[in-house]
Amino acid sequence: MAEGGGAPGAFRPDTYKDPELVAQLSGRIAEVAAEIGRPVKLMHICGTHEHEIGRYALRDLLPEGVTVLAGPGCPVCVCDNEYINLAIQLSLTPGVILCSFGDMLAVPGSIPLEGERRGDVRMSLLDARARGGDVRAVYSVFECKRIAEANPDKQVVFFSVGFETTVVAVAAMLKRGAPDNLTVIEANYYTPPATSLLPELDGFDIEGFMLPGHAVTITGLRVYEHLAERGIACASGGFEPVDVMASVVSLLEQIRDGEATIANPYNRLVKYDGNEKAKQELDEVFELAPIRWRGIAEIPASGYKLREAYAQHSAARRFAGTLDEVALRGAEHPKGCRCAEVTLGQIRPDECGVFGKLCTPDSPYGPCMVSHEGTCRAWYTYGMHKERLTVEAA
Repeated sequence: MAEGGGAPGAFRPDTYKDPELVAQLSGRIAEVAAEIGRPVKLMHICGTHEHEIGRYALRDLLPEGVTVLAGPGCPVCVCDNEYINLAIQLSLTPGVILCSFGDMLAVPGSIPLEGERRGDVRMSLLDARARGGDVRAVYSVFECKRIAEANPDKQVVFFSVGFETTVVAVAAMLKRGAPDNLTVIEANYYTPPATSLLPELDGFDIEGFMLPGHAVTITGLRVYEHLAERGIACASGGFEPVDVMASVVSLLEQIRDGEATIANPYNRLVKYDGNEKAKQELDEVFELAPIRWRGIAEIPASGYKLREAYAQHSAARRFAGTLDEVALRGAEHPKGCRCAEVTLGQIRPDECGVFGKLCTPDSPYGPCMVSHEGTCRAWYTYGMHKERLTVEAA
């Protein structure tokens, strides 16, 4: 599929779930894979991709030699443990209202629960709320702003976790004026530097990236040219079955032809240079800085930090000196949790010893099982681990 090409039949919303189009794309994938003549590994870097792949059983439509792995595309999963501990401590601070997206509430930090017999049980924001913390789930940072305006006698903290699409809303809110009693925990991640790091890892054998449709709607595709320059095929990826399959076709065609580029099958929403207005507001409010990706590394220029003009809204600055700095640090993952390897595509979720046993959606042990964008959550929800067991037993 040529750069800038769209998914076939892209006319109506229901087109992107059309079984006949999906079948045609599946057939095309098999044809190109046969022309390549060897196994190929691809990786997506968006949790929504993994859930849609599981929801529609799209891996079942791929030939045996084509593997699509899940990469570090879940912001909850890569959010560093220190930020989670910071949120927990602040939620238990008198006079503080801690606001967070719902999928962060159950993520365990490394602050131990008092009186627990199992030594590796750790506190989450839900546990903090049960202990009296004022923890509220919100749908947007603007809802958090309204809470701050309604509670001028409280310090309201927004746990800002997310990639490019989330931080844009935070920038927009702050630029338009935020109450003095509103601060944010800056756990915002910028994806391109992480994709630059992945090829440097030992054993990395990915030949193509399906780029995250949400994030590239903001940043555009140009920021991923570093991958094509290193010979790694790239294609934007939407979230319907036709979108996903069209992206796989594009990646395989690039690999077959030996011409890595930045293709745009998701061109109904993605522009090569992204959303210029959104990028301008981001750059005005935030600057790129080093940030630690949980279980991976500290990656330069991969986090969004508030510029000095907006730093009065930084929770880390507002509450500096009042927190237990030692308690902020701790083990990234609880004992036996292999979320870091799952996030890097090094193992399948069902290769983790606690998956489906100690770690389930009702009682998550690691971050990849908590979030709706987590790879382990997707595998458990859609039974992908059971499908593998059935195939391997056949």
